[in-house]
Amino acid sequence: MKDTDKTEKWMSCPKNDIEYPGLAYVCPLSELIVAKKLDALHQVIGKKGGYTIFNNEGQKIFLAVEEKTYRRFLVKIFNHYGNEVIEIKKPKLCLNEVHVWAPPGNFVGYVKQSGLWANTFLVKNKCKEVVVKIKAQGCKGSVYDVLSRDELVGNIRKQWNVEALIKYKNFGVSFPVEMEVGDKAVLLGACFLIGYLKY
Repeated sequence: MKDTDKTEKWMSCPKNDIEYPGLAYVCPLSELIVAKKLDALHQVIGKKGGYTIFNNEGQKIFLAVEEKTYRRFLVKIFNHYGNEVIEIKKPKLCLNEVHVWAPPGNFVGYVKQSGLWANTFLVKNKCKEVVVKIKAQGCKGSVYDVLSRDELVGNIRKQWNVEALIKYKNFGVSFPVEMEVGDKAVLLGACFLIGYLKY
């Protein structure tokens, strides 16, 4: 049985006028879930492996493909038209840091671990201003709190209990629905970085 489901639906695109082409889908959302699940469109965009990104209702939003080498990765995220809308890159020389563009060529921010062994990450926008801090709950680091001025506003964790995704390995991020959409894209980058390091 192929790892695809013809009954899955794509989320309808909201009619939001925003400065980030392709990210209107993210405007009304407070959660993004990344599942290790292939879609038929992965083959259309010329990639055999990757992820499908869902909302909390199990509707598809984006597809992601990942290229990994030692201490480095590149994630390209596509909409259902096959257009690349987000690029997440972990440069080889940066220990635990990712840079995010939305769309490619338009830098929106970056995520950096606070110290080599720290379970804390800073999410910064394109002006290098701290948007939120991400801090592990306990020493194992399976759940991370997203903090704005020390107030809990979301989290990053492994295996979200969305009915349509329970049988697939997944990880995801939650955030305030009113958060600026470019910052949501950077938080998605943080989700991939922590997934790469911990999950």
